[in-house]
Amino acid sequence: MRIVTWNMNHCQRSESSRARAWAYLRDGLRADVALVQEAQPPPGLAQCVYRPIDAANPRYNWGSAIVVFNPDLELRARPRIAASQFPRGDEVHDSHPGTTAIADIVDRDGNVQLTAVSLYGQWAYMPDGEFFAAPTLHRIFSDLSSLLLRADPPRVLLAGDFNATTQVAADGPWSKLEIAEAELTFGRARALGLHDVMEHTRANRASLDPCSCAGPKPCAHVRTYRNRNRSQSRPTQLDYMFTTPPLLAEVTSCAVVDDAAAWALSDHCPIVVDLRPPTGPAAIPGRAQNETSDTSGNEHEQVIDDSELYEMERQHMTRMARMLNGELK
Repeated sequence: MRIVTWNMNHCQRSESSRARAWAYLRDGLRADVALVQEAQPPPGLAQCVYRPIDAANPRYNWGSAIVVFNPDLELRARPRIAASQFPRGDEVHDSHPGTTAIADIVDRDGNVQLTAVSLYGQWAYMPDGEFFAAPTLHRIFSDLSSLLLRADPPRVLLAGDFNATTQVAADGPWSKLEIAEAELTFGRARALGLHDVMEHTRANRASLDPCSCAGPKPCAHVRTYRNRNRSQSRPTQLDYMFTTPPLLAEVTSCAVVDDAAAWALSDHCPIVVDLRPPTGPAAIPGRAQNETSDTSGNEHEQVIDDSELYEMERQHMTRMARMLNGELK
């Protein structure tokens, strides 16, 4: 299965450019499933989960979407509820409507292959004019807790434009607040059991040079964004793809399409991941959650590095839910 994530830069594109971008996504990149942001899916798409951030506002009359192009796959949208409600069954909170789209990807036999999350880190504006994506991202991670924090690790792929980056470093163009926010934001993703696919596949691509991160070089960063779409702008990664451990073991390739064809259609470039068909009890019949096992090599060691954080977060959220239900004093 080929999954592509891409910020399509809808509001700054002409109608003809938007049409070409959708054709490029379907025919050029050959996506089976597309997780897109700053997008407005065209009429006629048979399988699409989408809601605009603000249909009445020209600045935000677009949103995150999940689109299936492969006729052998089916989309089943997850029901979304207000943050004040208690989630039951498949329900997922939605504190920022339009910034996330969530759906199960179902095969022709009715088995859920994975749950896809398309994410956009919408700017949160401060009274003094400053703006940050971290407040929105933290609310989104809270929304996703009921999806991710389960006793059996779920098969989830989350991807999109975070409007935040792990490239921040003290000697770069970043404030102390931005550095602290990045550590907290991406640390929370790890605590929820999510693993960076770009990091996992770093040996398969050339390293980004130069990169503003403080980590050892070569690093795992890639360029996914060009400021004002200028080729000479500082190489920046704002787009990420994360999976839970069961899916990480099924990644066969991951590539960033950093080429002229992509940049002609957006100021972001796509990330393309290929997943091999699961072996063993990986697909999910009905709502049962099952995990594949892969105990070979260093890749498995990387998968379980954050298991303690994950279990602590899961137990904390379970305890909070029981308190809300009156089971604990």
